[in-house]
Amino acid sequence: MPLLARGSALRFFLTRLYDWLMTPAGALVVKKDPLEYLKKLQFHRSVATAAEYGLTQETMPA
Repeated sequence: MPLLARGSALRFFLTRLYDWLMTPAGALVVKKDPLEYLKKLQFHRSVATAAEYGLTQETMPA
């Protein structure tokens, strides 16, 4: 799970960074801050196991 979360955060970070840098002035798009996903990527890089996300046998539905 941590690997998938890192991949997702990286994908959103890169997409937002590209849009931030390449969107022309006056475009009808709202640029979103890519640093939000850089912070999420850093968090997911610090997690080693799914249990650190709070996913344990006790919290999982049966």
